[in-house]
Amino acid sequence: MIVLPLEVDTTPRLVLVRWRAWEVQVPQYDAPSWHLVGCVSGEHSVKVSSALAQVHPAGGGAQSKTGSRYTLSGAPGDDEHAARLWASWQRQHGVVVLRDVSAELRTGRQPRAVRLIRRTAAVEDPASSLRGHRQWASA
Repeated sequence: MIVLPLEVDTTPRLVLVRWRAWEVQVPQYDAPSWHLVGCVSGEHSVKVSSALAQVHPAGGGAQSKTGSRYTLSGAPGDDEHAARLWASWQRQHGVVVLRDVSAELRTGRQPRAVRLIRRTAAVEDPASSLRGHRQWASA
């Protein structure tokens, strides 16, 4: 008898609370991309996702171009730590914010596929950077 191993999804899934989704133009991409910004549930950290590749409205989540999976908990919201990281991320990558797409993400509208069109010395690929993740000390 041949026993095949079970397929186990080892891709981490981050649960975001007080999140928003934004459409931005990143200079290194050929089209506007969508990014999630929010607080990682159960951690003292905030996250900016890489470009989203697919939205899963039935499950309340999304998957990034780099394979990270996100579950969105609750309605879109604001957080001061996430707002500071988002502003820093925008400056670091030279992006132009086009619009808030949080409501569209919830309805299942899919982001455009984006391709990296040029690399810079400072930023290999803004989508795969851990610089979009920041932790803070709890009070």
